[in-house]
Amino acid sequence: MRVSTSEQAEDGRAGLLRQREEVARVIQSKGYALAHQIELVDVSGTATLFAPEVQDLLVRIERKELDVVVTSEMSRLLRPDDLSSFSLLETCKQNGVIIDVGGSAQDLNSPEGFVLSGILALMSGSERMTMRKRLEASREAKRAAGLCPSPKITLPLGVEFLRGNENRWIYTSDVAPVIEAFRIVDEEGVRNLTEIGRRTGLHPRNVRYLLANTIYKGIRSITKMRSSEKAIGPTGRQKDRKKIERPEHRCLFVRVFRSEDQAVSDERFDRVQRVLESIRESHTVVVHERHRGSMLTGVGFCGLCSLRLAGKTRSRYLADGSKSSGHYVCSSQLGVLKNPVPRCSNSWVAKEHLDALASKFLECCLDDPEFTSSILNFAREKQSNIVGFSIEEATKAKLDDLSRRDARIMAAIESGAMDVHEAKQARLRLQTQRQALLATIERTTAPDPGQVELQGIAGKIANGKAAWLKLVTPREKKEFVAKLFSELYFRDQELTAFRLAPGLVGGGVWKFASDMPVILETPFRITDPDPEVPEGMRRCPTCKEIKEFPAQFYGDRPRCRKCARAACKARHERKRREAGK
Repeated sequence: MRVSTSEQAEDGRAGLLRQREEVARVIQSKGYALAHQIELVDVSGTATLFAPEVQDLLVRIERKELDVVVTSEMSRLLRPDDLSSFSLLETCKQNGVIIDVGGSAQDLNSPEGFVLSGILALMSGSERMTMRKRLEASREAKRAAGLCPSPKITLPLGVEFLRGNENRWIYTSDVAPVIEAFRIVDEEGVRNLTEIGRRTGLHPRNVRYLLANTIYKGIRSITKMRSSEKAIGPTGRQKDRKKIERPEHRCLFVRVFRSEDQAVSDERFDRVQRVLESIRESHTVVVHERHRGSMLTGVGFCGLCSLRLAGKTRSRYLADGSKSSGHYVCSSQLGVLKNPVPRCSNSWVAKEHLDALASKFLECCLDDPEFTSSILNFAREKQSNIVGFSIEEATKAKLDDLSRRDARIMAAIESGAMDVHEAKQARLRLQTQRQALLATIERTTAPDPGQVELQGIAGKIANGKAAWLKLVTPREKKEFVAKLFSELYFRDQELTAFRLAPGLVGGGVWKFASDMPVILETPFRITDPDPEVPEGMRRCPTCKEIKEFPAQFYGDRPRCRKCARAACKARHERKRREAGK
């Protein structure tokens, strides 16, 4: 049983209740014994494979614990948007599990069940695509007409859309702080956004966006849209898809307030925009001078919990006296998330180490297209549950069998056991089968379109080698990496998985490489893995020696006593030199 949103599971909605009644009816009428029941809430039909409940179901199927999977509709089990989604049906087929859809049992190992299950799944996927297309077209038409197809929570502060017979936009009393913010910037010349937020009661982070919103001069601007790529949370539930810039021809600018009703005049709004632009330019210059930037923030993710890696800078110095560039750390360890999660055990890694690892991996992809191809081929076989076998050998064995049958027919003619007319008909049938098998061999020897497409992807990556060699700063390298990879997953000092950028892959058979992480068969690393630390011991990150814990350490500090004393001594000597200057 499944519903796509949490609202559909609320009391008073018939979605889950109807499915429960239908499944219970089928179980009772067929005499099934209920072994396990799954209810998925806030899970899209295209992402059921990512839900832990479905992963547990697949494990139970492979352990031969289940004989039948009952669902009210095939769309509740899956709504495929690509062929990789059929791996759930393939697991049922390989383990002899029957899928009962609303009382109609489908045996995937029978020709009828195989065809009907595939058709039902394809129809549910096609139904979703059609509904989504119509819904988006309807919403876009309403936006272009100056209406509001989205809920109230998506509207800016102090703006409301009256539905029903009125269908018009109004400013509420909450718009007063925004108008005051415009006045403070324009008349008093205040440039500090935090001070503006303090005086108006607005959150400082929201001040910039409110001052830049054209709705306050009567024009609704829609310049962004949700990306089409899948957005799946750590537990398989849906999360908001990324916002991306709209193509220029799809941007909408619709006047929804009359000139005399707008909250801020056009002249004041334009003056405030010039002020915001000057603040932005000044901030860019200052940040560029003070910070070198981080190569992996935004594209780096934790290989244990899938959360983003954050850049943490500390005012410490390296052994050569230069300032440290900081560390990468999992967001779960910083306590900055809106919905806090348990701290994962991924370690802090110096930026120079992880940057070097990512650079080396990228250079391998740029230098050797076969390196990229082998990784993607392995991922494709794994995610599609492809079982390798030789079609050519099986076809040749069938041809040999046809030759033996032809020889038996000739022997039957000579012995008088078969008349000539009957023998001709039999040999004609054998000849037809032989031609079909020969055509099969010709098709299998033709190049795989997927492999041709893969060579094109690997070639696109390799074409960037010359541009990569010219890059110097972390910011430049970060922009380059983001064009090839949307996500890179790290566990300690090894790269475990990645997602290709959607623009690099397109919509072919390799689209899965941009929809979900591609897991490396062997984690990529440039240093030898650290030896296992025995119980009661700890490795010092500075000298790399394994020492007794806690006898050789100060409390829970990571450095051993010897290295901690040496670092403290070096710090005091540096301070003396700086004081002497």
